[in-house]
Amino acid sequence: MTLLTPLGLLGLLGIAVLILIYIIKPNYQQKLISTTFVWKLSLKYRKKRIPISKLRNFLIILCQVLILTASAMILAQPNQILKAKVEEAEVIVIIDSSASMRTEFKEKSRFERAVRKTSTLAEDILDKNGIVSVILADNSPEYLASRITLEGKEDLLNDLEYLLTSDACAYGEADINGAITMCEQVLEENPEAQIYLYSDQEYSYIPNGIQYDNIADDVAGEDEGEWNAAIIDAYVEMEYNYYMFIVEVACYGADKEVELSLNVYNANSADNEGIGSDFVMTSSVICDSDTTKKIVFVNEDQYESDPERFDLSFDEVYKIMELERVYSYGRINISLNESDSFIEDNNFDIYNGEKEVIRIQYASAKPNKFFSSVLATLRNSYRNYYDIQITEVKEGKEAAVEGFDFYVFEHKMPEVMPTDGVVMLAHPSSAPTGSGIFVHSEKDFKKQSHPLTEEESHKILENVTADNITVTRYLNITYEGVYKTLISCDTAPVLSIKDEPDSKVIVMGFSLHYSNLPILLDFPMLMKNIFEFYFPTTITSNAYEVNERVSLNARGQELTVIGYNFEQTFTSFPASLVVNTPGTYTLTQLTFTGKLIEEMIYVKIPASESNIFAEGEGLVDPYVAKDNFGFLKDLMFYIAATMVAILFIEWWLSSRDRM
Repeated sequence: MTLLTPLGLLGLLGIAVLILIYIIKPNYQQKLISTTFVWKLSLKYRKKRIPISKLRNFLIILCQVLILTASAMILAQPNQILKAKVEEAEVIVIIDSSASMRTEFKEKSRFERAVRKTSTLAEDILDKNGIVSVILADNSPEYLASRITLEGKEDLLNDLEYLLTSDACAYGEADINGAITMCEQVLEENPEAQIYLYSDQEYSYIPNGIQYDNIADDVAGEDEGEWNAAIIDAYVEMEYNYYMFIVEVACYGADKEVELSLNVYNANSADNEGIGSDFVMTSSVICDSDTTKKIVFVNEDQYESDPERFDLSFDEVYKIMELERVYSYGRINISLNESDSFIEDNNFDIYNGEKEVIRIQYASAKPNKFFSSVLATLRNSYRNYYDIQITEVKEGKEAAVEGFDFYVFEHKMPEVMPTDGVVMLAHPSSAPTGSGIFVHSEKDFKKQSHPLTEEESHKILENVTADNITVTRYLNITYEGVYKTLISCDTAPVLSIKDEPDSKVIVMGFSLHYSNLPILLDFPMLMKNIFEFYFPTTITSNAYEVNERVSLNARGQELTVIGYNFEQTFTSFPASLVVNTPGTYTLTQLTFTGKLIEEMIYVKIPASESNIFAEGEGLVDPYVAKDNFGFLKDLMFYIAATMVAILFIEWWLSSRDRM
């Protein structure tokens, strides 16, 4: 047992005071009483009360002494020791491994300096029989070592050395507060453990007990110290069907005039049978410290056609390209030709300048504006992802059965099914060879509208309410193979699909002329869903930040992603990938028609990491564990309960004495 407030034992002086009271207390009282009373009282004591009286008086005094002792113990806060505290020195070291820690000065990075300091501290603590833990803090902090003693010194020092040779510093942001929270695992074992944080930000609040070492301060005041010129972001915008290029540049730690290069590859390749031209534009940009400048590269003709659109503002610099207008490009590379302290953000690539061509053929014996309009809407909606080219077969002309990605046949059917694209058969008058369908008689409701019924939930029917769709007649169609019925009419299938690796077919067993579908919003939604289901975009963007999750889809059975020291193949979709290294990633897939599709994405350093002198928010306080919970058990309740029991006994004995 231990006492948290030993001075409380001064309350035991009350026992001496109690004894003094009994010493100076008179042992008799003068009273005028009758002789008869004395006689009766003497007989009573002599017969039975005299032996018991002494024992009772002793017990009363003992109870009073115990009550005073219990009171003093309560003041001293007694606790039972459940486990002993660690007496040796113990430290927890947090190493910031965010991208900004890659900043170099005289060929030594901040991360290397932090690791070296950790090694020195760990060696010193372990040599004194202390305990060391090390946490590597990136976006998902983890223990490099947990409560290592002198026996593990060599392994720990080797692990720290390996951090430098294995390029362990991350390229994204660091969750420092998450790392501090992880320290509570050690603090539960030893609340006296000291936390050391090696980082490179200025934090607005640092809790007591955290020894913070700002690694950036190591070279503060040095001549030509750390500074960084960064490409914060780069993108393109379409103006009147031609591109202009926007680059955001910033400089941290210095006021510099930096040289920016814009390299455009394979521009306007359609003008020369797929072989475009390459050109380079350079610009000098004066960057004030910590201020972002926007540079816009635009063709001279574009500028002169709408000068108000390019009204100069305080943070924008416009560079006029004396070149032809650019309507397509293979790749754009932007680079800063500077020898700064942080090179990871000196390059930026832009892709998606040459969109994949999706060829759609619409052939109908009775062409209608509904299909034409919805296909034109699809072309406009997906212009950022695809170059959709629509061919409408003229009346009297034969429809093609090859050379297209998406075929829409209405009423009149081809003799054989196309095999190189997705095929939609709307109100088929006959069954093409290889379709796997059989067309029978037509069911006629004699101009009475009959509602349809959804048979199975499917992505194609998202936001489509089958009950809203009515028909006055439909075709009886039977199927062989693996068709799936999505919508029926009187249990007869009127919308069925096939989604096999080598065959993609949609069969609509009714005519738009005998349905209310064309006038409902469900029709464009249905066609949009069909297009997205069979032609999903592989990615939603061509630019991401490190540690961002990339959603992936594919039109083939596999999708292979290749990056720097990275390769992964996906076979189940939709899929996702967390990119943790900057640079270009190549996504390759083979569609069911044998078409090879190759797309690129660029992963960049988070913009926040480019500011190598950033100021962070306050740090969390991990010292909720720095109490005695788990080490001591408070005994105050038990002593208080015992004191109450003794008080009751003392009261009872005293009451018996007065009887």
